Amino acid sequence: MSDTPMHDTIRALYEGIFDADAWRRSLGALCQASDSSHALLLVRDTVHERVLVNQVVNPVPEAVAAYSEYYESIDPALPFAQRMSVGNWYIDSRELSPQTMRQSPFYGEFLHQFEQSSVMACLIERKPHYEVFLSLQRPLGGNQYSPEDARALDWAIPHVRHAMALRDRTHQVSALAHASSQLLERLPFGVIILRDDGKTLLANSTGEAWVRRLLPAVSIETSAAAMSAAGGRAEEWRLSRPFAEALKAACDPGNPQPAQALRAVDGSGRQAQVILLPLPPAHQLSMDWQRPSVLVAIHEPGVAPMTLPAVLRDLYGLTPAETRLALQLSAGIGLPEACEQIGIRRETGRTQLKAIFNKTATGTQAQLAHLLTRLGVRA
Repeated sequence: MSDTPMHDTIRALYEGIFDADAWRRSLGALCQASDSSHALLLVRDTVHERVLVNQVVNPVPEAVAAYSEYYESIDPALPFAQRMSVGNWYIDSRELSPQTMRQSPFYGEFLHQFEQSSVMACLIERKPHYEVFLSLQRPLGGNQYSPEDARALDWAIPHVRHAMALRDRTHQVSALAHASSQLLERLPFGVIILRDDGKTLLANSTGEAWVRRLLPAVSIETSAAAMSAAGGRAEEWRLSRPFAEALKAACDPGNPQPAQALRAVDGSGRQAQVILLPLPPAHQLSMDWQRPSVLVAIHEPGVAPMTLPAVLRDLYGLTPAETRLALQLSAGIGLPEACEQIGIRRETGRTQLKAIFNKTATGTQAQLAHLLTRLGVRA
């Protein structure tokens, strides 16, 4: 394979992380480079001892069905698969004798029925419960695979492995993002992640409505949408201090404060509480490590009040044990007394306190007490 098709094949493999068609184009190029008629990614379930087809170039559904129903049980490649190392090739003409290939029903009844004559496969990945193989088949009338054919494709195997791992990881991240989005929507309060310049990085549906109320720059379309949602009347909320001022203070590295709090009142007298919590760069919700960001939590009227343990759990990810210690410290007592009240060893308390500091972006018990006091009063 020349440099240009090789580069195109590699690029399509990594494009296939997001685009299944690109993945199949790349496998198709490997198929063409090896004079093969079919290429498959096979997943061998080592727990249930079965083979599943993941990706196919030039698919023949009847062949897949016949293999699954009967011919998998007599596939002469499977005993070799158990002894292979990652990156090694199974080549039927090398592993099996010519007599075995002629007499095997796997070749005479199965492969020849679907106009295939030779098989080679590379072990791409081995996990505790499954193995992944790249399998290639040559058409009837073609030469049987040789070690030279396998060596000609060795360059592609690391790229297939890396692209496959990235694709799996991307799917996992996508699933986690979907689950996280659903969890955010279930929170009984609005959530917004803002950058220091006011750019919204993340918000649940309740928080999205408050973006329009808190930030001064509102487009004509957004204003119209807000009026429509409010039944045709302008929905105005007055803040106890300018939000931009509170955002700037929350993001000020020279004067770090664990929390900022505002009170919002609308025209009918309803009140809402707005809490700004600075996020450290390493925080899992800090999506732009190059700039400071803030988590804004909004508790609206008519919603069940947030309890301090719920805030510590939902906004900071504190465990129940860490929450118990934080609540003891919020009473103004020291760590030794708090550990005695809870019934834990001081070494355990110090470990939990360190975790609390990391999760709440506080560095001293005084800062933690200030944060808990603000949260306790507002929430």
